[in-house]
Amino acid sequence: MIRIFTCRNCSRIHLEIGNTQIHFNALSHLRKYLETLDSIDAAYFAAINRAKGLEKVIILPLDSAGTAHLGFTVREFEDLKTVIRNYLSGERERGSRFIDPDQFRAVILN
Repeated sequence: MIRIFTCRNCSRIHLEIGNTQIHFNALSHLRKYLETLDSIDAAYFAAINRAKGLEKVIILPLDSAGTAHLGFTVREFEDLKTVIRNYLSGERERGSRFIDPDQFRAVILN
């Protein structure tokens, strides 16, 4: 499951991918992250990593040291980018804070 939302308490953007959470302090950081994801040639890396026998063929580092990674199939990778795009589209319309925690806007993909 991929879920992204803006927290009412801390105003940060939380991106949840399965059991992994990535936090962004500002929409500009999330936009930059999406630009980075869009710059990845998924077909190229999928071909290389399939040849290595990997099921999750798009491998993204989680930290600058390269000690933790997220693995995606091509479809999961495209879904991740779609969820972020949908969230950014809605944020422009609604703003980034929520009055009631039960009313927060989230984009969820199962």
